[in-house]
This record gives sequence, structure tokens and C-alpha cells, in this order.
Amino acid sequence: MTQAWDAIAGEAVRRALACVDGPAYTVLPGGARLPQTSAPAVVGGMLERLEVEPGHRVLEIGTGSGFSAAVLSRLVGPGGHVTSVDIDARLTGRAARLLADDGCRNVRLVTGDGTRWAPESRYDRVIAWVTPVRVPDVWVRQAAPGAVIVTPVHLAPLARAMAVVRLRRGAGPDRLAADLLMPGGFAEARPEPHDQWPVPSYGVDALTRDAAGRMWWVAAEWLRAHEPAVGMRLLELMITDGRGGTGWLGAVDLHAYLMAARPEGLTTAALGDQGWGVGCSDPGGVALAGLSGDLFVAGASAAAERLDGWALEWRERGRPGMADLVPRLHRRGSGWDVRAAVP
Repeated sequence: MTQAWDAIAGEAVRRALACVDGPAYTVLPGGARLPQTSAPAVVGGMLERLEVEPGHRVLEIGTGSGFSAAVLSRLVGPGGHVTSVDIDARLTGRAARLLADDGCRNVRLVTGDGTRWAPESRYDRVIAWVTPVRVPDVWVRQAAPGAVIVTPVHLAPLARAMAVVRLRRGAGPDRLAADLLMPGGFAEARPEPHDQWPVPSYGVDALTRDAAGRMWWVAAEWLRAHEPAVGMRLLELMITDGRGGTGWLGAVDLHAYLMAARPEGLTTAALGDQGWGVGCSDPGGVALAGLSGDLFVAGASAAAERLDGWALEWRERGRPGMADLVPRLHRRGSGWDVRAAVP
């Protein structure tokens, strides 16, 4: 039954995507791409998991270019409705004009912080293109029983420690279940418009720029017990002593496994123009695996040996990746933390 539904949902999303002129939404005058834009393949993959049907009422958090709202407009049809919320009035204004020109009369654009407030309704589906610290209560309270919520989340209190989770609301607002994790990362939800995309707004413990102006940052829970100078010294070591090495095949799956296992010393870091990585750090240095599998090491410490040990554990457990992890929900304050477990 699930496979049959997936096939139906996938075909409906593909038809809707084919009906939308993507560049009309995502390309600015002059040819530049709007930064607040997700790739069509990413949009399609998340919308397939949302299981939208004609007549549904959908809440979208993060209007961005308006492209995804146009796709949702076609999925819900004339009997459905889409409410799309974005913190940036420039984006909602631009999207409103484009959607009107596109004939999308069933979309309402709202400016505001969609992680704290949304227009009152009973939504059948909720989808977010920004990453909250935790799944907000407001989405669950305003979701109808049986509603599906698809959103990026943080799997650990570290920058870039993200995945996409699918949630299903039960009969009551405190009845929430998670049934799927998939790779994905989006800009963090912020209480005001922001244009500095390279700098995460959540989970960074120290950041700086090198002489060429390239951004470096590091995130590790152990750093929070130390003075800020410790993190800055670690960054300086990474800039002046960083060196490459041979990593592992399947680094994306290793990243997912480490987000679930969360071993002591777990670290994420941005490496100037070398992308970013996940690995281990201590006051004496770091060892990080990039998404391509390349190894980055700085300083003289036990970090590289510990990272090798984590990779060995991962291989011994069958190299689990994001699709193998089990999402776990934990009620926390005004929302729900999502964590992952290795089965």
C-alpha cells in the first residue's frame, strides 16, 4: 500500500512540477538565481513525502521564490488552499505578483515568523523550507488530526546537523509520530530577514574569517564549557595548520550515523572555501570528514584516531545512512526535538 501511494504521489508531483515555469520564479533580472531557492529535485522529493491530495489545506513555511507554492497550488487544485508564510516582506511581495501572474488564485501570502505564528486554520499538510531548532507547537496545534508535517530539523545542537523528518499528527495535539528521515538541509529559521547565508544562525561556537575573507566556523558541545578564546585558537589552528588526507567512501552516510550516535567530541565545521565537514575535535586539534569523503586534519591531538574509531564502528554496523535511522521525538518547551537512533 505504501509503495502504491508513493507511486501515485510521485506522479502527481512530477505533473505539478512540469506545469510550473521554474526560472520565472527563481531567476532574478540579470540572470542571477534568487538565494532563497531550493533545487526542483529537492522540492519534488519533499512534496512527494508530504502526500498532498486535491482539496487539502496546506501551510507552507518559507515562501522563498514562490516556486514551491506554485507547485502546491496545482497539487491541491481549485478545491484546496495554500497559506505561505515568510519572514521577508520582499519575498512575499515578489511571490504574490508572480503567483497572480501564474493564475494561482488559491494561494495566500503572509509576512511573519511562521515558526511562532500562522493564520488560524486546520491544515491538512504542513511543509517547511527553513530549519527550526525544534518542531514548533503552533504547527502541530493547527494541524488537523491525521495531518502530515514535513520539515528540516536539527538532529543535534550543532550547526549544519540537519535532516528532513516526516511527522503525522494523531487525534490530539500531543499525539505526534515520526516515521521517516531523509537527507536535507536548509537555512535556519530566523526571527528577522537575513542575507548572510554562509553563517549558520544556530549551533556555531566560534567563527572567523581568514586573510582572504573566507568564513571558518566550528561547532562542538565541549567548547561550550570553555572560554570563547579556546574556540578561536582552534579556528586559528585550522587555518594555519590544516592539511588534507584520504577519507572514506560513503561519507554522507557516515555523517548521518554520527548525528545519531553523537559521540563525545562530535564536531561540525566550515573550512573556508573547502566546504564543511563532520568529525572530532579537542583543544589540540580537529579531524573532519567532508561530504566528498576527503579528510581534513589540523593540530596534534587524538581527534584523527578517534574519528577512525567512529568510522570503524560505522562499518561494523553495516554503514547505516539516513534512510536506516529511526526518528525519535522528545517534548521540549514550546515544541518537539527530533533525534535519530541507529536500529
